[in-house]
Amino acid sequence: MAALTPKTISGIQEREDERVIPMTRRPDGTFRKERKVRPGYTPPEDVTKYTNRVLESVRPTPPPPPPPPVDTTPKSKAQLKNDKRKAKRKEEAVAAELAGYPTATATNNNDTPKSSTTTSDSTTAAATDSTEAPATGPVDPEKKLRALNKKLRQVEQLKERQAKGETMLPEQLEKIDKMDDLLAQIAELSL
Repeated sequence: MAALTPKTISGIQEREDERVIPMTRRPDGTFRKERKVRPGYTPPEDVTKYTNRVLESVRPTPPPPPPPPVDTTPKSKAQLKNDKRKAKRKEEAVAAELAGYPTATATNNNDTPKSSTTTSDSTTAAATDSTEAPATGPVDPEKKLRALNKKLRQVEQLKERQAKGETMLPEQLEKIDKMDDLLAQIAELSL
């Protein structure tokens, strides 16, 4: 066996007539094959950086970063309770992820997790009854009118595609059927 010289920073070893990266073990237990290195190649990690002793002695060293500020104000009971809730949610998410279950990360303004049934029911209700205003707060009539006009344009485009003979999905046909309702709502808001 040929005598090896000490490894370089990059791990390349020099033999009598060649340079090689030796065989290594992967984390899963398998081995990587030994690889030859082209003659004359120097990897970037083996290239020594140019330093100028005069400039290095004059150049000031940057001061160490200041330590992070420590919050010494005591937390209220509610803040402590919220911290415990957040920690518990993180633990549950990690446990669910390790078990292979999808995690629901959607939260509302009160930092309480939404149930998947609530979100799916609300989305299906919104999809089937998209012309009604949401129940939260007053809706600007101009904004509502713009939204209805946009829906009307989409329905008109669908009608053009249908006239050209394209096959339509059942949802698209439902949209076309609702064109009269859209026109009635636009007329009602225009007054």
